[in-house]
Amino acid sequence: MPADGARSAAPSFLYVPGLPAPGGRVTLPPEEARYLARVVRARPGDTVTATDGNGALATLRLGDARDCSDAVVQGVTHEVRSREAVLLAGAPEGERGDWLIEKLAELGVAALQPVEAERGGWEALGRRAARWERIAIAALRQSRRAHRLAILPPQDLAAALAEVRAGARFLADAQGPWAPAVAAGAGETALAVGPAAGFTASERKQLADAGFRPVRLADARLRTETACLALAAWWAAAGGSSGAAS
Repeated sequence: MPADGARSAAPSFLYVPGLPAPGGRVTLPPEEARYLARVVRARPGDTVTATDGNGALATLRLGDARDCSDAVVQGVTHEVRSREAVLLAGAPEGERGDWLIEKLAELGVAALQPVEAERGGWEALGRRAARWERIAIAALRQSRRAHRLAILPPQDLAAALAEVRAGARFLADAQGPWAPAVAAGAGETALAVGPAAGFTASERKQLADAGFRPVRLADARLRTETACLALAAWWAAAGGSSGAAS
């Protein structure tokens, strides 16, 4: 497996938190080591690429362990996000959160902020939190990104809005102007989507007062997870998930 092709080959892209500096040795997480040994069928001396999920990209050379559990860091670069987005989302119905997490991670959204809305809460998050973390890591590996999706603890809308940083702000809204006619903005962006039953009038006022602009994503009603994906894809298509290596 050639070093210069490691990142272009999806099987060789790993998630390894706490990457050391070049020359350091690292013990691979058990799941990543099993993946290399059983799926990639890597061998000692092979070169692979890993990320810590926080922007670091490292070239690793596997050590002598036959189970692919150790490696030496040969080089590290750092990818800086040129733009990033956080999505404030009401809960989707049932167990559709699995699909939502996977697709947001693939699109390069920086963080999902679950919102405990008046018309729906994230009861599923507590029992599925570990699963969603695994899904986010798998999507990171599949999409070969240097930054992983952060899944934040649920908050009510007021608390979530208080933590939104300066930047463009958009709300998925069937009454707004068509999204393609609206500039997605640069730098940090906040996106908002209501729960399955929608935001209440008071919640919509909170969002408007906080500077969220409505944008329409389709000519028909969308499920929460579909609206989240459409809004994130609109943002990403404007160049939102690109980064630069340093």
